[in-house]
Amino acid sequence: MLDRNFSKWWLGRVVPFSDVPPEKLAAEREALARQGEFNRNYQLFIEKAVLPYIDAIVKTLAQNRIVHRVSSWGNQLSLRIHLAWRWGELVITQSHEDCVSFEHHIITEGERRGDDSAEDHTHQYDLRDPLPESVAWTELHFFLTRVALDLVEGPPEPEIPPGEEVKE
Repeated sequence: MLDRNFSKWWLGRVVPFSDVPPEKLAAEREALARQGEFNRNYQLFIEKAVLPYIDAIVKTLAQNRIVHRVSSWGNQLSLRIHLAWRWGELVITQSHEDCVSFEHHIITEGERRGDDSAEDHTHQYDLRDPLPESVAWTELHFFLTRVALDLVEGPPEPEIPPGEEVKE
């Protein structure tokens, strides 16, 4: 419950500005209708493309005893894979303040790169039009490839003093 004195003060400040021009309300209704379309595009993409691929990946991970976790919160879906010294996480979310885009983040981190290091590969797609299923397939394969490639690090690069060049 709001404090009585605060309510009185707030209403005294806001009531004189409560008349909203009809054109401003029309623009708000139009924005909400567009947002509803973006939400439907995202929902269809998740239901028809992302979830079936995530389900197939989870079954493969479980069959091969690879530790993983799938979680969701709000409009975000996360798949995290844990390996001996590294983990990788795929985060799929509808983002942007007007929900006009779908974002895909791949975050990887491991002991060999240090506790403070992490890589975030972000791909962003526009939800004004429906997304094809191939986007989900491509992004999930990119994630799995990133996790696999990050397991092997190349040889350390030689330290070169400033101003000197590598002699080959």
